[in-house]
Amino acid sequence: MTPRHSANNPSAKRVDWRGWIGTSGALGLATGIGALAALWRPLPLLGAPPGELSEHAVFLAESAVHLLAPSLFRSAWATYASFLSQLAFEDKAALIARAGVACIAAVAPAAFLARSLLKARTGLFFERGPQRHEGREATRALRRRFAKQSRLRPDHDIAPSAPFPGDMWTRHVLVLGGTGGGKTTFIKPLLHAIANANERALVFDPKGEFTEELGRAAIIAPWDSRSLAWDIAADLTNTQHMRGFAAAIVAESSDPMWSNAARQLLCGLLIYLRQTKGSDWGWRDLAALVALSQPELLAIMRDHHPEAVRVVERASVTTQGVLINLASFCSPILDLAEAWGETPRERRIGFRRWTKGKSSRRQIVLQGHGAYEELTQRYVSAIVGLISATVNSVEMTDDTKRKLWIVADELPQMGKVPIRQLFAVGRSRGVRCVIACQDFAQLEEIHGEPMVRALASMCGTLVIGQISPGDTADRLCKTIGSREHERMNVSSSMSASGESSGISFSRETVPLYSPSELVSRLGPTPDGKGAKLLVFTGGDAHELFFPFLDVEKVRAAHVPAPWTLGLRKSGLAHPVDFDAAFAAIKDPSVAANSGKDIADSPTGTPCSEDEGGYVHEMQRLAGDGG
Repeated sequence: MTPRHSANNPSAKRVDWRGWIGTSGALGLATGIGALAALWRPLPLLGAPPGELSEHAVFLAESAVHLLAPSLFRSAWATYASFLSQLAFEDKAALIARAGVACIAAVAPAAFLARSLLKARTGLFFERGPQRHEGREATRALRRRFAKQSRLRPDHDIAPSAPFPGDMWTRHVLVLGGTGGGKTTFIKPLLHAIANANERALVFDPKGEFTEELGRAAIIAPWDSRSLAWDIAADLTNTQHMRGFAAAIVAESSDPMWSNAARQLLCGLLIYLRQTKGSDWGWRDLAALVALSQPELLAIMRDHHPEAVRVVERASVTTQGVLINLASFCSPILDLAEAWGETPRERRIGFRRWTKGKSSRRQIVLQGHGAYEELTQRYVSAIVGLISATVNSVEMTDDTKRKLWIVADELPQMGKVPIRQLFAVGRSRGVRCVIACQDFAQLEEIHGEPMVRALASMCGTLVIGQISPGDTADRLCKTIGSREHERMNVSSSMSASGESSGISFSRETVPLYSPSELVSRLGPTPDGKGAKLLVFTGGDAHELFFPFLDVEKVRAAHVPAPWTLGLRKSGLAHPVDFDAAFAAIKDPSVAANSGKDIADSPTGTPCSEDEGGYVHEMQRLAGDGG
């Protein structure tokens, strides 16, 4: 048996039948009378109406009263029936037609109001805060909210039948969802819309899905034989470009001295190539310089990059450590030289020209590869860094008509890319970032918590797929926010004088979503036809259905490059003697003799405290490795 208080539970959803009947009745009566009055005049095919409308109304009213009170108006209906029987057939047909149209008009409000008034609702009265829309109502809410903006600046739909203006795309989109939670289901239709419109897009593809489906897109992937090559000679034209490239290629080390020294030397080598060869050089030339000996590097730095002279000024153990670190940090350059060293000029691409819209290539897929994680992060970070620097420079003017898409599935696999600069300044220059990840913790591990918080706040739209309960789900629920509503409270009490009741109202603030709902309500639908995703934009949450997109695969996801199959053709000169270097590190007597030889040389000096620390650290690492 249903408890008595459940009928008044304000949180329970119920249909207000009485409200629908009352409202529909009042509006239907007014609409029917108005329609009949409008039709009560001579009309084509109907002719003139028989008698005055007021006379018919009086007879019908008296007849109705007689039904309720038989002693009143006993002759009203008989008189009216006699009048109707004397009418000609044409007059009767015209009268019935007018009455029929009036009846249809009277019923119309009930039909129009049924969708809204017969919707199950709680007894909570919304006051302020975000609102929650579901199903078709969510699509209609998006259309209403962005109708004017979409007319002024139309762009791709964010969901089926849900227009989304360019002003919102340029505020960027962050997509969050666990494995199989629906991220790719959101990204795929957008990418195909971009490709069909032939708009510029840089797409990070860690799984090969987009490579298979975007047949016209150029591929940038050192491990793929179809890849174009990055024309670094065309892009690195000044010292600042070179510093940015060095910072991206050389990863941070636990002791900044080693990574900073490697960056200084790499920057000097780039300056040397630029000053001696202009733009007629490439990856193989750079890779050959990375392996130069200390005297050769010193000569280059003195002539072309004096600020790096002190790094290789002395033939010391520290310098040898710097050279080892340089070769280690620049191993991606050696791999890229093997992959792209012999690429003809017509198959090279400069990303500064592409960013400015001066390249014939429109869509570019940057591939990721789990087996080449370090190489992926280094080359992708360098390319995105260059694009970010170009967008943020005065070389690129504001243009609301420009469209430059940056789409990244599984953003953490890109490494520490400078995405924040694109978010901060890119809007006025037509940049639209759509980035996806599984968890905030993945991003925080790479970019840090402050950066991730800033990234989430700079996104104008948040798309959420199925996410398991945890810290990310809790933070998302806080980001979506809470709403304030008012509820009616009914209280009753029994006393000796009988039962008494009272009504009061209270306001409450409740979260729009709980973490468990991000699991139970979102993700793939039971029928396997698509996924339900939450689109949080414009301050409201919209639960929308995204159908799975069945797209033909037009090419293979991966065609291995020869160098990945062991077919290397090394053209590097002056290799670093790693065996001798590590032998000196592991054997203290060798290290001591090396130090003596250096001290006896004209330019040599005894090992400094830093040098001793370096030798000790390398001994520890070599010992751990053995």
